[in-house]
Amino acid sequence: MSGRLLALPRRTALQEIETNLAQSEVGAADRALLHRDAVYLALDLGEAARAMTHALSALELARACQDGPLQVKAHVALALVQAESYDDLGAGVQFALADQLARRHHDDRGVALIAVNTSHYELERRNYGEAVLLLTRLLRSEHVRGLALPESLGLLTTFHINFVVGAAEALLGGQIPLAEQPEAAGQLRLSAASLRGLEREGGDTPSLEATAVLDALTRYALWQGDLTAARQLADEHVRLTGQADVPLLHGRALLDRSRVRGQTGDLEAAIGDAQQAVGHFRAAANGLWESRARETLAEVYARAGRFEQAFEAQRAVTRGMERLFRDYHQQRALVGQIAQQAREAEVHAQAMAQAALSDPLTGIPNRTQAMQVLARLREQAVGGGPVSAIALMDLDHFKRVNDLYGHLTGDAVLIEVTRLLTAELRSDDVLARLGGEEFVVILAGAALSEAVRLCEHLRDILHRADWEHTAPGLNMTASFGIAVLSGELDLTATLQAADRALYAAKAAGRNAVQVDPQLQVV
Repeated sequence: MSGRLLALPRRTALQEIETNLAQSEVGAADRALLHRDAVYLALDLGEAARAMTHALSALELARACQDGPLQVKAHVALALVQAESYDDLGAGVQFALADQLARRHHDDRGVALIAVNTSHYELERRNYGEAVLLLTRLLRSEHVRGLALPESLGLLTTFHINFVVGAAEALLGGQIPLAEQPEAAGQLRLSAASLRGLEREGGDTPSLEATAVLDALTRYALWQGDLTAARQLADEHVRLTGQADVPLLHGRALLDRSRVRGQTGDLEAAIGDAQQAVGHFRAAANGLWESRARETLAEVYARAGRFEQAFEAQRAVTRGMERLFRDYHQQRALVGQIAQQAREAEVHAQAMAQAALSDPLTGIPNRTQAMQVLARLREQAVGGGPVSAIALMDLDHFKRVNDLYGHLTGDAVLIEVTRLLTAELRSDDVLARLGGEEFVVILAGAALSEAVRLCEHLRDILHRADWEHTAPGLNMTASFGIAVLSGELDLTATLQAADRALYAAKAAGRNAVQVDPQLQVV
């Protein structure tokens, strides 16, 4: 996401992205990245269904571009949406798919992106030790170089933010084994130093990124026991999020400051922050964080000796969790419905695409698909790859079949011809129907002599086949005209050469195989 968009209020930035997406001149790869950016913005705004719509669009476009790293980004975005909807199984599947793609494409940045985002997923669930473990594994792996790429500056910052948050909380909470604590503490100090550098840059850091930096440094100060620094950082965090016009982020900043104030003994101020946080989370319609804020409020009430209010706050947590249970099921149902609609649309699109390339009667490739295959083979030949052969095949006297037996029998003949020939072709060969009774046999990598042998075999199969079950007294034969797809002629000229050979086979009495006359001369 550009620095300019990061500096905008979240809702404004999301609306601007959606406006850009409505412009048809935006290319497919750029559209996929815009949808991916929209996912993150929609999640910050607590709009999971909107995020899911963008995530699925990003994945569809990335697949259409056949861009591996772009697909990695799209799978990660989809995983985060599913994680936000507490579909842990679905999120795990998407993270795994992203990881497989990244490693297959030797995409170090992609592997790093997955580790950083998976750690965020663990942080949101307060699994701080797991988050640190994921990031430490990345540091120990060869893929850590993905963080050092010029385009990974933002990802590196997020790595440091996640490591500081995770390690500070895990060390405070005893979630890291004793033997691994020195390594975690050492990297924690390094990451915190990097974030302090960003904090000092001030105006050069986008304000919303700065809020995450302040959150991380506040936790670092608490780990160090520097309550004065923690209080100053928490105040600045609240100030910045108040300017961002995102109730969810502002509520989280208030909740963090409530914790800091509670540790400094300013319990009344801590209660005030927690109460405000409850209101902001309610405004953001985020039941999970509202319940967390009420939990904090109940704890601070109890520490202040206000036990009746603590009891009421805790009871509100219980009621809130009941509502949360219902709300999340409804949200997951909505998000799942969007995902299902997208899957159905994708299946339908694939079916339509396949139908556009297939002959509706026989089910084999049609002219369009045949031309695509021929163009690809010719391109390989031009590039120094193997030469292939093609044969135009025409059923002899097919008009008589329709005249004597009717068009239904004619259709049955075409289907049977397809069945007989397909069973005899090699795995890489293609039989396609060009129209009517005319077919093309594409013999990938076949030399001229091999092509003649194969076509003679196909001609013999049709000639000796039993056609009585199709229509009494019916006999079918076919003529073949062979040309070479070498790259020396363009595709049109090659097809014309095969057509000349087919005409020669017809002139020779049909039920014959002929080679392009020019090739015979050579």
